[in-house]
Amino acid sequence: MSSSSLTTKTLSKMAVCVAIICISAYISFPVTAVPFTCLTLAMLLSAFLSTPKETLIIMIVYTLIGAIGLPVFSGGAGGFNCLFSPTGGYLWGFIVSYPIASYLKGNKNSFKNFFLAGLAVIPITYIFGVAMLCFIMKLSILEGITIGALPFIPGDIIKTLIASYVAVRLRKNLFY
Repeated sequence: MSSSSLTTKTLSKMAVCVAIICISAYISFPVTAVPFTCLTLAMLLSAFLSTPKETLIIMIVYTLIGAIGLPVFSGGAGGFNCLFSPTGGYLWGFIVSYPIASYLKGNKNSFKNFFLAGLAVIPITYIFGVAMLCFIMKLSILEGITIGALPFIPGDIIKTLIASYVAVRLRKNLFY
């Protein structure tokens, strides 16, 4: 087996990450047209514990199981239509953003690297999310940013801090 193959241990870790992401979507509070969830925390943690390739697979699997109808999206939503709803852009953004976070974190088990990688990719998710929000709801960019990004910045910074801290501990004690 080549070193790039997915081992049972790696597949198990990825499955646990998908499960944690699914659960985190249920921790949802309405704020605007876009709810506050713990998805950022769970997805960053997955990215920090996985390689970019593994993270991409995790994000695609999560999106696919929601798209086929399992209620794993924010607030227990599911179905293909969610990918093209006002909040669907965030789902597309996850697939792009979090593998980048995994890449940017590097190989060192470093709180600073994790935190900076998380901060770097959150705006990417916002770009996808706000774009779809504006398109579907016929909002101006300023309205979209006001509804779909600004209220979430402080919480996403806090979730990035928490994910960075937890990832350093987990990588030190469980995975590496």
